[in-house]
Amino acid sequence: MTLPIAILRTGAVTSAGLNAPSSFAALRTRLNNFDETPFVDSRGVPITAGAVVLGGEEDRVPTIDKQVAMLARAIRECLTDLPWHDTRTLPLLLCVAEISRPGRTPQYNSYVRAGIEDDLGSTFANDSCVYAYGQASAMYALNDAFELIKAHPFVLIAAVDSYVNPSTLRAMLSAGRLLTSTTPQGFIPGEAACAVLVSAPERISQVMPRFSNVDSNLRSQQGVPEATLFCTGLGIARELAVLGASAPNKAVALSGAIKGALAGLPQESTGIGLRISGQSSEDFYAKEFAMATGRTNASASALWMLADSLGETGAASGLLMIAWAYASLHKAYAPSMTILCLAASDEGERAAALLSFGQYQA
Repeated sequence: MTLPIAILRTGAVTSAGLNAPSSFAALRTRLNNFDETPFVDSRGVPITAGAVVLGGEEDRVPTIDKQVAMLARAIRECLTDLPWHDTRTLPLLLCVAEISRPGRTPQYNSYVRAGIEDDLGSTFANDSCVYAYGQASAMYALNDAFELIKAHPFVLIAAVDSYVNPSTLRAMLSAGRLLTSTTPQGFIPGEAACAVLVSAPERISQVMPRFSNVDSNLRSQQGVPEATLFCTGLGIARELAVLGASAPNKAVALSGAIKGALAGLPQESTGIGLRISGQSSEDFYAKEFAMATGRTNASASALWMLADSLGETGAASGLLMIAWAYASLHKAYAPSMTILCLAASDEGERAAALLSFGQYQA
């Protein structure tokens, strides 16, 4: 990568809120909307989950159709009030669950893509793509977006995932991965959708930030925001010591991904001031993230965790981290202008994204 990529707009649907402002306001105050499910553990205690409640027929349809409805809602929010409306020239980089995820149907990718286009009543550009890497999907999509913005003025990255799925819940419960009365180190299943619009830095004047506290008097006469969120570094690696493998977890890949992302730090930077993590409460990932950040001198920074309010949201969490950074910086409550986002998938993908908030200088 030679130029940063600008984060222009966001949209989100989570169990804590049905749009980006309400979702990230809840995350800011560490609120959640966890509730009991009809599923019970071996002691008969109901399993807690962070399920999205859309308030319509979508809540009573098959889970995959609900995911389509969630993602369509997030995309609409992201693209609202833009100076153009034709998505046929807009590439869609769709982030979804890993191929090996229990409960995932073989036609999942094509079904979600077709469902989104049908719901929105519009198609997307031919060079749209699907990224089935779980949490790390958003970073893989961002990596490709650096090239796509050379040919397209804007690129839409969207993600959706759900662990609140009967087949997935049964499999995760059998594997001892869910938080239950007998497994205190498990995770709370969740579901969410998120959309982020990105572009090349020179196009930031065409799409002003939404819900921003940046003083309009500080904007230049050209209409360029005083500050914009940019992705300035990415690191992607593959871990062989995955959950359930015989090899010991030494956080080799995640450490490498963090070092790759930190290469995007300016020379005058004092380092990372905030980490946003997609890790859940599982011991395996908690230890891995702790080891990786300790080795890369990032462990002294503040840590925000999506799972505290939303549970494990899989592929959606990678994009939600970026959208949360966008909200916190534009609302001026983030403790730092430099943020490191960390993600790990069950299949071994490890990724880190370096985000910086400020003015772009060529």
